[in-house]
Amino acid sequence: MEIISTRELSKYLKINEKKIYKLVQESKIPHIKIGGKIAFTKEIIDRWILENTAREQHIYIAGSDDVLLRRIIDIYNSKNTGIAFYAPIGSINGLKMLQNNSATISCVHILDIEKKEYNLSYLDRYLGKDDYVVIHLFLREQGIYLQKNNPKEIHSLEDIATKGVTFINRNQGSGTRLLLDFLLSEKHMDASAINGYNAEVESHLHAGLNVLKGEADSAFGIQHIAYILGLDFIPLFNERFDMVISKAHFYSNQVKTFLTFFEQPALVNHIRDFTGYDTTKTGNIISTDV
Repeated sequence: MEIISTRELSKYLKINEKKIYKLVQESKIPHIKIGGKIAFTKEIIDRWILENTAREQHIYIAGSDDVLLRRIIDIYNSKNTGIAFYAPIGSINGLKMLQNNSATISCVHILDIEKKEYNLSYLDRYLGKDDYVVIHLFLREQGIYLQKNNPKEIHSLEDIATKGVTFINRNQGSGTRLLLDFLLSEKHMDASAINGYNAEVESHLHAGLNVLKGEADSAFGIQHIAYILGLDFIPLFNERFDMVISKAHFYSNQVKTFLTFFEQPALVNHIRDFTGYDTTKTGNIISTDV
């Protein structure tokens, strides 16, 4: 096993030593310490180079759960050598991954309750100002999932709180959970009055399946899931769903290729069966500082 110094690695990688020390400080390059001095194992460095080269070919998407976005990602992956990986972990967690450079793209739908504005006012809390590009994906309808034919005769959020029906909620940090909290506050409703407010699932589909199987009388989520599961649905809010891309990645060939899958009219050919979405402005850049 060959051990090399910082100077030797500098020549091997053709970058200056200051950059190497910075990578070490940020724990972005594998290293060891021998007698208090930083050193490197050439075999491990070669593996690190290969892994990072492969990473450059792929796109890492983290954030909100959405079935239409997943459909587009599947189409992209079927037609390209690079892979778009998708982690539906909630809007806020997606922004955190974008913040620490673990993701290339974050997909978000966060309503700032104080400003009553979608996404843009929230981003500066997690990302450096002017460090990102925001692209509009689509509008989608959010509302209440109910069992077919609405046997509990639920017609509003107030009914969920007063009729003693069971509810299943989305996970904390998701844009859907934040939207529900906003709607409750607008109606001056106490979340503790909802039976099941603290019961969580990780996706719109899981929420819908809970209602379909009778494990909950109601849930909150996007209209398309109610449509495909044959549930009744009460529309409450038409929300904006965006894609946030750091400027460090926005101009890369991989991201440019991925974004072409959101262009009209190619997009329309793949989403004719998606109820509850408005894709009229899909692909428009929202931020003005690109």
